[in-house]
Amino acid sequence: MSSGVGGTMLSAILIPYMPEVGASGALYGILASLVVEVVVNWKIYQNPCIELTKLVLLLAILFLVGLLPWIDNFAHIGGFVFGFLTAFVVLPHINYSDEDRIAKLVVQIVCGILAVVLFALLFIVFYLAQGSECDNCSFLNCIPFTESFCQDATMDLRPRVGN
Repeated sequence: MSSGVGGTMLSAILIPYMPEVGASGALYGILASLVVEVVVNWKIYQNPCIELTKLVLLLAILFLVGLLPWIDNFAHIGGFVFGFLTAFVVLPHINYSDEDRIAKLVVQIVCGILAVVLFALLFIVFYLAQGSECDNCSFLNCIPFTESFCQDATMDLRPRVGN
């Protein structure tokens, strides 16, 4: 749930006048939790490098598909980041030693604090500086392969003045 809310919040900040529907940010959070699960339980897997490579390739393909118009990569990125942070906090861990238990506890605390701080920061920016321009950020959401490729990817929902 945090990945869906975080992804939607990041998207609403960076492209405020583009309608967005769907749970793709939350789905990227699930993919992030799978990455965390492989990393945390590295010793359990027979071939952890292969498992991690499969997940990274899947994420790369999905990110590239997100460069097409009307697919919101900002929600995907935000969902992945929040899913990554919260997965370290909520997923169960297997402890192999006292040092391992302490290290995983520190990672849980740090990731929990980072998730809360990042959400608070996004919340503040959403209400105080929404719609701030980032010219190069648009290339994360749609790459203009032709001159008119990304032109229809935004909607101007601002109120008309003087009508």
